[in-house]
Amino acid sequence: MVSPSVYRILVVAFVALGSMTYGYCSSIVATTLDQPSFVAYFSLDTRPDATQLIGAVSGLFQAGGLFGCLSCLTSADWLGRRRALLITALVTLVGGALQAGSVNIAMFLVFRFVTGLGIGSIVTLVPLYQSEIVPPRIRGFLVGMHGILICTGYSLASWVGLGFYFVNASGAQWRLPLAIQCVPPLLLALGIGFLPESPRWLLDQNRVEEARRAFEAVRADESDADVPDDAVESEFRAMQAQIRSEHAQEHTVMDLFHSAAMRKRCLIGFAVLFGCQGTGTLVINNYGPLLYESLGFSSVAQLLIQCGWISVCPIGNLINSLLVDRVGRTRLLMVGFVGVITALVGECVAMSIFDRTGARSAANAAVFFLFWHIACFSSTSDATSYIYASEIFPTPLRAKGLAVSVSGLFVATIVFLQCGPTAFDAIGWKYYLVFLACSVVVLFFVWFYCPETRQLSLEEISELFGDHAAVIEPEEIEIEAKSS
Repeated sequence: MVSPSVYRILVVAFVALGSMTYGYCSSIVATTLDQPSFVAYFSLDTRPDATQLIGAVSGLFQAGGLFGCLSCLTSADWLGRRRALLITALVTLVGGALQAGSVNIAMFLVFRFVTGLGIGSIVTLVPLYQSEIVPPRIRGFLVGMHGILICTGYSLASWVGLGFYFVNASGAQWRLPLAIQCVPPLLLALGIGFLPESPRWLLDQNRVEEARRAFEAVRADESDADVPDDAVESEFRAMQAQIRSEHAQEHTVMDLFHSAAMRKRCLIGFAVLFGCQGTGTLVINNYGPLLYESLGFSSVAQLLIQCGWISVCPIGNLINSLLVDRVGRTRLLMVGFVGVITALVGECVAMSIFDRTGARSAANAAVFFLFWHIACFSSTSDATSYIYASEIFPTPLRAKGLAVSVSGLFVATIVFLQCGPTAFDAIGWKYYLVFLACSVVVLFFVWFYCPETRQLSLEEISELFGDHAAVIEPEEIEIEAKSS
């Protein structure tokens, strides 16, 4: 019999296949755009609109992601966390398969958008589900697995792309790496039915006994033997009381904006996710080979640097997950933004020197500062942003609030990625100044406006925003449990 603590880790790790799906699907385009056979097949080396099409490849994917995450405003509460995850996994699977089978650029762009629909929903649902099944003491570490698996997907995509660069069969060179993106969502779809439903969602649906069984299946704070039954029951009752209080009113999307406390949550969630992409990380990831080409590196060197750069990310996110419950959410975010600002300043200086002199030392320095950028971001802010946004909303509005928060990620990436090729072509390194300004603004926003949530239960976090902490008498719960 697997203990609850081990079972919980297995559940959190398995559902993070969705996180890996997002990472791989997002990152594989970076090396795909540099594959000679892909460029030749779609005539991107001769078409006059090639720059715009390259921007559209990323822009449409992120636009699909925005619509996908906004679909969670209703799907996660209507269908439940598991069924919503199943549907999004299937959408991503279909989109990835038809990308790999594309016969013209229009078909590729359409199914890049469809894949975006799937990953936008999945990147919202995974931390939502994870945050609702783990205890507060280690919630940061376990939900941080979302960030670790995203970056594992990023890294895997880059190394797969590098390996297939040396494949001589022209179709296989880019089609097979794209087809591999179907594997994680396929596994997730096959296994999602064996996972427990979120006990908080079940309570929100007034399915008390099912919620109790799901809660007991994953609940263990210390060693399992040391957790008394009455402590588990007490925590379950507290959770039930708070959700019952929150559920006393009907909740719609507009409730996110009616009260000052909910508006503050939405602003914080949106700004933190937007700000993390405003550091320029995904721009560097998606257009990395093109950036390294501008520094004079060969095609193989471009892909090697890209692989090395993105491989820093999973290690950084592991460090992030280990630190976030000890250091705190807001403090880590601020440290990360300070580090990113130093990296962007260094990158601007190095690139300006390279543009004037063409010195190899300046090119090497520019690469170093890109590595410093990802090291600072991944070890402090990447996983933290998802953890923080997933825990600040009350249960009846958590899915809707997280959807609004994650929409900030996609709004940022649509703007910055769509503009990327044209901006780098027109103003070069000065495009980094946009990310520098954004990072400075978000640093001060977190410093002055964001409350700390470290090691608080999801119900206790509600009190930070001025919500009433409900209490319900044991006798009342017993009567309610019997009636259910």
